[in-house]
Amino acid sequence: MGSLRKYRAALITLIISMIFCGTTVWLLLNKSENALIEQSQQEISKTVQQINKEIDKQIFLFNWLAKQWDSYGKPEPYLWHQQAKYIVDNLDYVQAIEWADQNAVIRWIEPLIGNQSAYNLDLTTIPHISQRIEQAKRSGEWVAVANWKLVQGIRGILFYVPIGKNEQLQGFIIGVVKQHSFLSSATASVQQNGFKLAISLNDELIYTSDEARGIDSNNPPRPYASTVQFQLMQENWKITLWPSQQRIAKQHDPISTYVLIVGFIISCLLSILVQLFYSTKVLNTNLVASNRKLNVEINERQRVEEEMVAMACYDTLTGLSNRNAIYRHINERLTSYHNRDVALILIDLDSFQQVNDAVGHNIGDQLLVKVAARLKKVIDKQHFLARLGGDEYAVFVDDVAAVSVINRLTQKILKSVDTKFVLEQYEFYTSASIGYVIANVNTATADDLIRKADSALNKAKSHGKNSIQIFDDSLETAIIKKVNLLKKLNAAYEAQAFELHYQPKIDLTTDRITGVEALIRWYDEETERWIPPQEFIPLAEESGLIIPIGEWVIEEACRQLGIWHQLGFIQLHVAINVSGKQLKQKRLFQTIVNSYKAHKLRPQHIEIELTEEVFIENIEQNETFMRSLVEQGISLSIDDFGIGYSSLAYLRNFPVDTLKIDRSFIKDIPINDNDVSIVRAMLDLAENMNLKVVAEGVENKMQIGFLKEHYCHYAQGFWYSKPLSASELTDKLIRNHSWM
Repeated sequence: MGSLRKYRAALITLIISMIFCGTTVWLLLNKSENALIEQSQQEISKTVQQINKEIDKQIFLFNWLAKQWDSYGKPEPYLWHQQAKYIVDNLDYVQAIEWADQNAVIRWIEPLIGNQSAYNLDLTTIPHISQRIEQAKRSGEWVAVANWKLVQGIRGILFYVPIGKNEQLQGFIIGVVKQHSFLSSATASVQQNGFKLAISLNDELIYTSDEARGIDSNNPPRPYASTVQFQLMQENWKITLWPSQQRIAKQHDPISTYVLIVGFIISCLLSILVQLFYSTKVLNTNLVASNRKLNVEINERQRVEEEMVAMACYDTLTGLSNRNAIYRHINERLTSYHNRDVALILIDLDSFQQVNDAVGHNIGDQLLVKVAARLKKVIDKQHFLARLGGDEYAVFVDDVAAVSVINRLTQKILKSVDTKFVLEQYEFYTSASIGYVIANVNTATADDLIRKADSALNKAKSHGKNSIQIFDDSLETAIIKKVNLLKKLNAAYEAQAFELHYQPKIDLTTDRITGVEALIRWYDEETERWIPPQEFIPLAEESGLIIPIGEWVIEEACRQLGIWHQLGFIQLHVAINVSGKQLKQKRLFQTIVNSYKAHKLRPQHIEIELTEEVFIENIEQNETFMRSLVEQGISLSIDDFGIGYSSLAYLRNFPVDTLKIDRSFIKDIPINDNDVSIVRAMLDLAENMNLKVVAEGVENKMQIGFLKEHYCHYAQGFWYSKPLSASELTDKLIRNHSWM
């Protein structure tokens, strides 16, 4: 390496000289190549012209026969055969000339020998040819069919020239041309000039030069080949043409070799001369290079340090301060001993994820930049504005004079964001949810401010869009209660403190039990009360604990149903509720299948209940899961029907078996006319779609009478039974024979 560095100038000079020499040689060779390409293009144009010329010559002769017939009437067979024989004898590539009558049946053939199979052939029985001759009949113009397999086993071109047209049609003159001989004749001059070619018809290779056989016309030799595509005989033709090796060798000029040799010698001499001048300056050059490298490294280190500081403190998308910066700023301001109140405001854009899903993250990022610019305009410079990440912004206000100041500021922020933004061709109407906290510097920490403002923000979101919420003690109490309940929930799962209760489902036709719905229950020994499912199920969903709890419910419900079947209650089936978060687990389907198989149940004894909202979340994935269940024989029902989306689309597209009418529609029938109308409509809909219906929350005899009168299939509710433990229901099944 040291020797190479020492003679670097000489090597560079040699390389540059050789590059110049090589460029000169390349230009000379390129000139020859360009000439070959230009010649190929000229020859391919001549080839197309010659093919058209040869076709015109054929058509002239066939037209002549047709015109003679049309002008002077049908000739004597002997005379017609003499004229046709003259054409066949003088054109090597004409296989035969035929006449078909006005019904497209071939009557005359010259020569007949070798072509007997075509005699009396009805051309209308050949679809492709029938279409073409029908076209000729209507237009009075000739048509042709290329690459047709002849009776001799070769490929040919069939020309159909009508004698008259429409009602005056007297038949067709048919010219049968040997395709290979015709193309060989048409391209003879090109091949004599030292070029090879391949001809394709509708992407099928139909002709090649003798030496080019086996060449794929779709991948012709490079770099001198030329290709042309054109329409002929209502077909797509392609010709690829390239020079032969002899033509290439003839075109290349030997002077390029001489230039290369002489250029190499001159380059060597010139590099030696440059090395002599370079050697005296090498030490100074090395010193300058070392200094320059050192300066570059220093500048690069400074640039990296500046970028790291910027990345640590600023949001690259909006140019605002980031989470780290505002956290540091809050801590710095809280260390001041001046007694005062401070406020932290959190701002979250409503439904921003829908923007990303609808138009992509690029447009979403542009919207975030626009919102940041709008916030800068309405927030005073003495306040600290930052982007925490995603669609969330924060404002820290130091030395709050009164709560009303923050109230006005949050209203101002809400109004500024509640507007229309135009990005590219899209219009977006935005709104925000705002949560804030006001605290004294002597009692507050940065973590407390962020946590409490975030709690207020979550509360604002729960109220809907475009709302403001201040943190108060009730939120703190709710947070503590939620944390404690989650802790208890985890402990209850670990201790297997849950149990299933079962509410009977009654067949309204027979007043007998047909199945049960499995409902999870949790008794808290610490408070000595049953904790309602509506309190702990949403928390289990939020924490992800619903996944293992849900798997336990499936397993326990199947286990208990197996026991009842062993006791002889084999008509019973069990309905199991499944949450949206469970549906996202790929193993859910196999969990259900494994559970009922483990307890020797049939899939027809299992019913999976889903709410309307769950049905339409991630439609494609959920549909795959549902159809897999139905293929196993498991039933699907929509729980709480009528209070969600109530879209007829999923009833049509999803394999649903049963609708469960929510208790809110049942409780006031038959007194409330509106509820009566709604329930009737649901029952009619189910009947028309061949779905079964379960009425939930049945509590009196009038409701039962109404449901029976309108042919509702099943009912659940306290009129029949509240949800019972497994032992209570087993005892009732054994004692109450009228149920069975």
